[in-house]
Amino acid sequence: MKIGLIDVDGHNFPNLALMKISAWHKARGDDVEWWDGFGQYDRVYMSKVFDETYSPDMPEPLNATEVIKGGTGYGLDNKLPDEIEHVYPDYFLYPDLTKDTAYGFLTRGCPRGCHFCIVAEKEGRRSCHVAELSEWWSGQKNIVLLDPNLLACPDHMRLLQQLIDSGAYVDFTQGLDCRLLTPENIAAINRVKLKQIHFAWDYMKESAAVLRGLNLYRELATRKIHSMYATVYTLVNYDTTMDENLYRIYTLRDLGYDPYVMIYDKPHAPQEIRDLQRWCNNRLIFKAEPDFSKYSQKKWAEKEEVPEQIGLFGEDGMKLSMLPHGGMNNYDRVMCMTPEKLAEFLKKVECRPPWDDAFVKACCYKCKTETVTMTDEPKRTLEVHPCDFADGECPHGSDIAWWLAQRCADNKEVEK
Repeated sequence: MKIGLIDVDGHNFPNLALMKISAWHKARGDDVEWWDGFGQYDRVYMSKVFDETYSPDMPEPLNATEVIKGGTGYGLDNKLPDEIEHVYPDYFLYPDLTKDTAYGFLTRGCPRGCHFCIVAEKEGRRSCHVAELSEWWSGQKNIVLLDPNLLACPDHMRLLQQLIDSGAYVDFTQGLDCRLLTPENIAAINRVKLKQIHFAWDYMKESAAVLRGLNLYRELATRKIHSMYATVYTLVNYDTTMDENLYRIYTLRDLGYDPYVMIYDKPHAPQEIRDLQRWCNNRLIFKAEPDFSKYSQKKWAEKEEVPEQIGLFGEDGMKLSMLPHGGMNNYDRVMCMTPEKLAEFLKKVECRPPWDDAFVKACCYKCKTETVTMTDEPKRTLEVHPCDFADGECPHGSDIAWWLAQRCADNKEVEK
């Protein structure tokens, strides 16, 4: 059979269902490729995660004998057959997004049943173990965990041990339920190699339980990421006032957490809510102006208009120019850019990822200040950054890479 695949939402995040469908068909000897309008297919799979609000549907292809649609964007009553659900994903479908990175679920379902969330209706009001780590991970350096509520699963300590034993960097991308934190599972989390860890504070009525968990984690956590204990998703535009939004943001900041504003029904959100998100989620603005009431959208929009003659690189083409212009350097300029302005700007600059690139390296606080002097075989004296010794991963974290990631997560939020 000739199989065509369509990722209706785009190719900004790996579609796990399509990767499993591809792997299953290839194991049967079928030809699998991304759908092309000029070919002819026996079957085409269309997968869609988001609804029409954020991800418009596309017409069914006419060059296929059979078309199968699936994903939450098409409804909550469809799921993969077990024989496909439990195959090892075909990561080659998204070579750039899955480079040395595995994606998957250890558990499904959530007992919370939040009104803004579809997980309980789609997967059930229990967090159940559905897979071992080895089902979708085979030694990759990074793991992106998609579980909606891992800590609610009775078997979560054993599953955390699997993440510990993997030795991989783990991104708890969907967030851990801070209301379920205990000294025991925090001790296990401390042993996981954390790349990112997220919690959430959605409802004001659950503030006491949320703060109990966050304070406990703050007390027992042994590591910080980007100088903060964790990122905390903060839902706005859903059953909270602006005063309640600001209370949560200021409280999280005071506790040493990074608040990250998530807007419910963003296309219809008022401008004040959008301003709140931009102020909070852009860390440069958030640190420079800690009081939202004093924040001026116009002020920061003007700072983005830096004259073009202030280039990113020096005359040698390698060094980042840090000369200020109006009290603002190039790092500030990039940090203030909107995603559209950043995309336009990057087209003018050839950036080679990740650590041989001055654009990234100059924006790592540690690497800007720490150098090691060494002599190579031709007896040349070299000043080397600590990141040069890292195996593809900056041990300090890159501020610019972090910021770019925040903007991508914002784009993903737009898609939700």
